[in-house]
Amino acid sequence: IDVGAVSVKAAILLPSTRAESALAVLGEGGSGFCRVEAASGSEWVVLVAPYRRTRGQPLEAVRQVLRDLLHKLGADRIEAVALTGSGSGMVAAALGLPRFNEFQSIARAVDLLHPHVRTVFEMGGETSKYIRLVPDPASGRLGIGDYGMNGDCAAGTGAFLDQQASRLQYEVEDIGAVVQGAQRTAQIAGRCSVFAKSDMIHAQQKGFAPPEVLKGLCKAVAMNYKSAVVKGRTPERPVILIGGVSANTAVVHELAEVFGLQNGDLFVPAAAESMGAIGAAILAGETPTADRVALGGRLSEVIAADAARQDGFPRLAPLTLDKVQLLRERVRPYQFPENVEVVDAYLGLDIGSVGTKLVLVDRQGSVIHHIFTRTEGRPIEVVTRCLRELQEAVGDRVRVCGVGSTGSGRELIGELVGADAIHDEITCHKTGAAFIGDQLLGKRPDTIFEIGGQDSKFISLQPEAGNSAESVVVDFTMNEACAAGTGSFLEERAEELDVSIKGEFGELALRSKSPIKLGERCTVFMERDVNTCMQRGAKREDIIAGLAYSVVYNYINRVVRGRHIGDCIFFQGGTAYNDAVAAAFSAVTGKEIIVPPHNAVLGAIGAALLAKEKTEAAANGTRFRGFDMKSVTYTLREFTCKGCGNHCVVQEFNVEGEKTYWGDKCSDRYRKRAKTDRKPVIPDLVAMRQDLLNADDTGDPPGAKLAIGLPLAMYTFDMLPLWRRFFRDCGFKIVMSEPTNKTTARAGTDAIVAEPCFPIIVAHGHVADLIAKGVDFIWLPNIISAETKFLDNESHVCPWGQTLPFVL
Repeated sequence: IDVGAVSVKAAILLPSTRAESALAVLGEGGSGFCRVEAASGSEWVVLVAPYRRTRGQPLEAVRQVLRDLLHKLGADRIEAVALTGSGSGMVAAALGLPRFNEFQSIARAVDLLHPHVRTVFEMGGETSKYIRLVPDPASGRLGIGDYGMNGDCAAGTGAFLDQQASRLQYEVEDIGAVVQGAQRTAQIAGRCSVFAKSDMIHAQQKGFAPPEVLKGLCKAVAMNYKSAVVKGRTPERPVILIGGVSANTAVVHELAEVFGLQNGDLFVPAAAESMGAIGAAILAGETPTADRVALGGRLSEVIAADAARQDGFPRLAPLTLDKVQLLRERVRPYQFPENVEVVDAYLGLDIGSVGTKLVLVDRQGSVIHHIFTRTEGRPIEVVTRCLRELQEAVGDRVRVCGVGSTGSGRELIGELVGADAIHDEITCHKTGAAFIGDQLLGKRPDTIFEIGGQDSKFISLQPEAGNSAESVVVDFTMNEACAAGTGSFLEERAEELDVSIKGEFGELALRSKSPIKLGERCTVFMERDVNTCMQRGAKREDIIAGLAYSVVYNYINRVVRGRHIGDCIFFQGGTAYNDAVAAAFSAVTGKEIIVPPHNAVLGAIGAALLAKEKTEAAANGTRFRGFDMKSVTYTLREFTCKGCGNHCVVQEFNVEGEKTYWGDKCSDRYRKRAKTDRKPVIPDLVAMRQDLLNADDTGDPPGAKLAIGLPLAMYTFDMLPLWRRFFRDCGFKIVMSEPTNKTTARAGTDAIVAEPCFPIIVAHGHVADLIAKGVDFIWLPNIISAETKFLDNESHVCPWGQTLPFVL
């Protein structure tokens, strides 16, 4: 039995002479066992059970599998049992059964079924493996010559694919067929799942269709597997692909492309997801008879007793709403004024990565109608549908006098709908929160916690100098690359635990008497922690309450990072509907948390109010194109910008003659400039730094013969003027690597043999670039410390930076 992170697989090894009778017994009731033949000349046959998802309860899943087998076969017919898999430890301890290493199990299964194979690619629910097999001259069996495994990154695993397919409303089993019709491939980074997820969101907002995003995702998974698991090794042919991901034909195709494998070099066997279970059965059969363990009738009792144990978990205080002020009930549904046929209204749109929000407010700022729905990776389609819903709901009673847009898709949607004001999320959330505070509390918030689907924001406010009625943003920050403190993180964990994120999650968390402390780790690590807790028998409500705490700890420590937290705190964004998270904020901060009404759409409210302010001041009407976006004509053209080394894929939207460009990283050549007479308060510091770095570049010295390469990475880049001048005066020709671009990053990714941070990966790429340029020497000094203005303190660079020359 293979107890994995997300599923349980079972396999039975028996002589071929008994296969038919056993299959007839097991097949009763549609249990779905299939027969897998061993290699020619073998007397054994394997019967493989369909895999069973654990759904957060692996103990119950294992119990059901074994109950089924014991009921149909009888305990006396099962001569030996063994376990393998990442989740097998607790089950093996509970039942007193032998447990075998996953690599060992896979190698034995491949040896029995496909002895001609020399390399194994395994991509499972949360783990990926690489195994190079070599024949043992003594026994004739295949042994393990080399191996690799993903570390703390699950980007190339089945769980990640499950999450992303669900996000785009596809079944993971359908990805292969869906991708076949994709005309383009969205560029998704083959790196950590958080970065890849962000790239997917950005691709959707650039106009890539979901099948094109999924195709890019499959390519990214293959690239990540090559860089993070295989790590520069050359697979020996033939190669077998096993694990649940092998059912995805798109990933199979991309793996063959990435590794340059031809037809027949890479194949997916029958029962590919059950190779670990098959190997465990073989190893169980090889166990000496005296050491085998009989199951008998104690199975259910042992598992049930173990499930009742919950010791060993660090705990937190129960969640309570005592210091949470919920203002939702203070707002009544909008009533149109009597004797007024048409109300002047302002439309606000907040196009987020996960949610799309539309709000209509009247001249007093009261919400007439709002819509909060999922973006579904289709922002244009969703906005078109929502505008139609708005028109059907109140279209004949309102006159739209202004439109504002915000969110990560604000520019694209703003151009399509004809927005009068396009503002960033920080400004809009501040504006919406200040308005609600004035209306309901008579005071404005001085702190805003905002947690959305993909990002989190912290905003600190103070009264404006000379005008205490107005507040200004004095500090703000957003989550950088970690999704552990966001709504999508909670949603994914809830789905794994088979809990509805709406209502049920909060109710269960508030019911917990002893929440488990899960920490504040990245979403990939947290998924493993949750699985571990479930495998150890923890209660779901204790884990769910721990997840609410985890979001808060992650937000406070990784987003706020010691910034000043005031006393009037608004908690807003879609996650604020989850009362358990609000309770966790009050528990961690020790302060009252205010959840305003319309918490999920406050950004859209702010956008509408800013549009109202702008159109009233301009008095020249609105650019709004109407509720029917189908009447808006636009064309799309895609090209690659070669203005710099990034080679961005730029999309040109031509909206009724007005061209708008999206997709460029630098926003320098194609983005529209805001028209203003104001001059910058300070110069462009990045450009100034670049000018200073190049100020002494006077060319090579006369007669220079030897070339020395200076990588534009890490501390060599920081000290570039010193080293360039030093080696020029020594008579060297100076050769520098190209500025960091996608090619540099890809070369670095292919070269690494560990899992360092991205700057170290890029440094590998810069050195590879210099080698390709044929320099005589590469200068990469071993830098341990750096200068500091504090004479009594030592300043050391990070360990990866110190060891970079030796790692390279």
